[in-house]
Amino acid sequence: MIHESYYWKKELYNDFITISKIRQNKRIYEKSFVKLERALMMGAFIIRKLDEAQKIPPDFLYRQETLEFFVNKGEIVDHMNWHKIDEHYDLSTRTKQTRNWKYILNQLIHSFTLVYVFDDDNKLDGIFINTDNTKKDALLYLPIKLILTIFLSISEGSIVKTNSSRDIIGKDENGDFLYGEMKLRDAVYAYPDGFKLDNIICDALNGLIYKKQNNIALTINTE
Repeated sequence: MIHESYYWKKELYNDFITISKIRQNKRIYEKSFVKLERALMMGAFIIRKLDEAQKIPPDFLYRQETLEFFVNKGEIVDHMNWHKIDEHYDLSTRTKQTRNWKYILNQLIHSFTLVYVFDDDNKLDGIFINTDNTKKDALLYLPIKLILTIFLSISEGSIVKTNSSRDIIGKDENGDFLYGEMKLRDAVYAYPDGFKLDNIICDALNGLIYKKQNNIALTINTE
């Protein structure tokens, strides 16, 4: 259980910073890859725990994205050969499928194959990833831009209004209703005043990294 989400969201913000800074490194050393792996996995895990603790709107992780997949050629992928993605997957043919943020986070948390992709300027641009359960089917490409978007959109928000209720699960012998657990049905998520997510992410990709806001003025998320 997460009691106070502020501190966990601050850790998530730090993971956003780590990924953003490593993207700007002209050369990434082994220690940096370790920091990057930790930021990706722990950031995703924090978000999942925030969701389970009802610290973000219940529909947040069901946002849909169109993602690129590369089909397995029928090869066995294991701990000895996972890095040979060109041998295991048809990288010349990509398929596009729709998946939600929860699926993406699970890939990061349970990653089996994890290969980094760099752009023409040798900057971190994305990752090839799958899990032990999905490695036999396909390889997923996740842009760094999307990962940063997910992390920051959750780390910088706050719930300012909620609607919770209990399900009716039956009746007792007297005919009175029996109720289940209290569940968060919907919530309003708000951001620091002037928070423009798309602009911030573009800036981060170009080396201008967002500084966490401490002002209390909030802008309601209307998406």
